[in-house]
Amino acid sequence: MCEKFIMAGDTALHIADSQVGERCVVLVHGYLESMSVWEDFAYLLTPHARVIMLDLPGHGISMIKGEVHSMEMLADTISAMLETLGIERCTLVGHSMGGYVALAFAERHPEQLEG
Repeated sequence: MCEKFIMAGDTALHIADSQVGERCVVLVHGYLESMSVWEDFAYLLTPHARVIMLDLPGHGISMIKGEVHSMEMLADTISAMLETLGIERCTLVGHSMGGYVALAFAERHPEQLEG
């Protein structure tokens, strides 16, 4: 996994990207967590898909973006991340609050989801 910072819209995001795979799986952590909660799962998924983990804004070492981080704002940030990385469609997996972010993403950006 290649760890790096990217710009997703106007937000600097810390991500880890396996960079290889026909299909893409994005793993979204829960409240007050970081992408590190997904490390074991990412290791298991990497042989089967491109895996991307991210620290949501205000979590891990990603930048804080304002005072309110709504599920919709977080979903839009993931959409911008996918655009920055040139990924058209992905499977989104969320844990705890990450599940709410995934639901908001499905409502706002269904064209970017597969499966």
